[in-house]
Amino acid sequence: MTTKTKGMPLRYKLFLGLMIAVLASLGAVYAVATHFLISDTKGFIAAEHATQIEGIVSQLTAYYSEKSAWNGIEEVFYLHGQNRGGEHVQGGGFLLTDLAGAVIYASSPGMNRPPRSPSLLSAGIPITVSGKKVGLLFTAPLLGQFSDVEIRLLSSVARSIGYATVISLAVALLIGFLLVRFITAPFARLTTAIQAISSGDLSQPVPAGSKDEIGRLARVLDELRIALARSEEARKRMLADISHELRNPLAVVKAKVEAMLDGLQRADEENLLKVNERLEHLEGLIDELQDIALAEADELPLDREEVDLNAFLNGVAEDARTLFSGEGKEFHLETAPNLPRAHADPRRLHQIVWNLLSNALRHTRPQDAVTLHAKPSYSEVLIQVSDTGEGMPEEVASHVFDRFYKETGSKGLGLGLAITKALVEAHGGRIWVDSALSMGTTFSFTLPLAPPDQQS
Repeated sequence: MTTKTKGMPLRYKLFLGLMIAVLASLGAVYAVATHFLISDTKGFIAAEHATQIEGIVSQLTAYYSEKSAWNGIEEVFYLHGQNRGGEHVQGGGFLLTDLAGAVIYASSPGMNRPPRSPSLLSAGIPITVSGKKVGLLFTAPLLGQFSDVEIRLLSSVARSIGYATVISLAVALLIGFLLVRFITAPFARLTTAIQAISSGDLSQPVPAGSKDEIGRLARVLDELRIALARSEEARKRMLADISHELRNPLAVVKAKVEAMLDGLQRADEENLLKVNERLEHLEGLIDELQDIALAEADELPLDREEVDLNAFLNGVAEDARTLFSGEGKEFHLETAPNLPRAHADPRRLHQIVWNLLSNALRHTRPQDAVTLHAKPSYSEVLIQVSDTGEGMPEEVASHVFDRFYKETGSKGLGLGLAITKALVEAHGGRIWVDSALSMGTTFSFTLPLAPPDQQS
């Protein structure tokens, strides 16, 4: 049964669960309604009988007052309209008992059943003489005996309850079927969309259709589809870029070596330096690919030590001034005095800062300025690279740290800033960018400080 249920479609499971709940509820309603309605109907019949026997009660009271005993009481019932043979007339059968339930008179053999239980004795109509109970009078309904007409009435009540239950069940089945279809229809659409995504079709949007939980799930899946499409596009672009970036240097190296082997060019220092330059370019590409692979595996190696940031940044600034001045651009270093030591890998920290400075160099014009800032910030040190260059739109800024993300027309693999982000986070820091078109760009990142006992 469990295996069959596991393989059952969701709509059938929901419908089955709903039907079990409906059947249990209607069963309980039927049982309770039948019990109370039948009981109320019996009580009504008994009350009607009680109103019809007020005369016999007064006659029995008068008889006992006169006789002080029940001897010969049959005459009273006979005169009231009962035959001695026990045949019922208007008003039904009677049973007269003493206070203990012993039978004094029964209008028929079927009525000759002493009511011994306290609940039945309490239902009897008391015969009171001078304030003292001298007997109990019972009608047939009080003892659970009914005429054919009364039995048909009780059966009709029970039948009506049964019909109402069956009709309610049919309506519940119809509503449940429609409700289950309404609930499961979005899942069918989601399944179709997910199957399209799994087959590689990322062009079809996932229909949301509503604002409830299913709609939110659809929107999340659509965001996943968009992210996968973007990732797939980046992957294809990456493969094309890697092929292009590797092909050109290799083609130059191959041409140079073949020319030297054929004697068309001399194997002198100048030509060998050009070959070495291309090989270094290839080595840099391979290092970037290795870094991004390590970052994806969360295995970027770090050789941490206490870094004197004042000395480190001054060394970076000296090289940067030479580079930027050659491009006709200004470079400034602004650091707080006596910067605390950072707990970092000097080689990786140099890579972080130079990636940001190189990015600023590419996106600034002659006469633009680039500034390297550094200052303490709580338990961290804040380092920023600001420029007065072209800036970038919000759409570009939101993806600038994505792997293989490149602006149209830009060179490289689009890995530099992604690697920078991975290196900063591997140090336990944070990195972000603030930029606007024609307003310049500021890249900011934080590094943890060295423990206080290691500060000098």
